[in-house]
Amino acid sequence: MKKKEKKKLYLILAIMIFLIIFIDQLSKVLVIHYGEITWISDNIVLKPTEMQNGMYDETSRGVTILTNLVIVAIIFGIIKSDNQFVTKKTKILLSFAFAGGVSNIIDRLCRGSIVEFINIGNFPVFNIADVCILIGWVSFVAIFASFSSKELTKKKLKTDRKNEDTTSHG
Repeated sequence: MKKKEKKKLYLILAIMIFLIIFIDQLSKVLVIHYGEITWISDNIVLKPTEMQNGMYDETSRGVTILTNLVIVAIIFGIIKSDNQFVTKKTKILLSFAFAGGVSNIIDRLCRGSIVEFINIGNFPVFNIADVCILIGWVSFVAIFASFSSKELTKKKLKTDRKNEDTTSHG
C-alpha cells in the first residue's frame, strides 16, 4: 500500500473509531438521562443497566481494565501492522472491535461499570459498543477461517502435485 493510501486509510479508520466511541458514549448518556424507553410495541426496551462484569472490588476492577487495555493495544497493533496478511478489510473490521473496546474501557474508568441498555426479547442486555465488538471479532474470525482454509487447500494441492510427480517419474 502506498504511503498516501495508507494515510487516507488511517484517517478514515480514526474518524470511524471516533464516531463509534462518540455515538456509544452519547447513547449511554441519553439513556441514563431519559431512563427507560419502550420502542416498537414493547419488543425493544432501552433501559440503562450497569453491568459489573464480575468487578466486585478494586483489584478485580483494575485487572479487568488492564486486561482490556492489553487486548485493545493488541488490536491496535494489528490494525497498524504492515503485515501482508492484514488487509484493508481486516483493519476496518478490527477497528469496530477496537472502538467498542475503547468505549467500554471509558465506561469502566469513568463510571466504574459498563452501561448496557438495549434489551431485545430474551437476548442479554447490550450496548452499541458490544455490537461493534461482536461485528469486529466475528468478521475477523470469518476472515481468518477463510484464509486458513485457502492456505490448507494450497498446501494440499502442492502435496498432491508433488505426489503425482513422484509417481509419474518412478
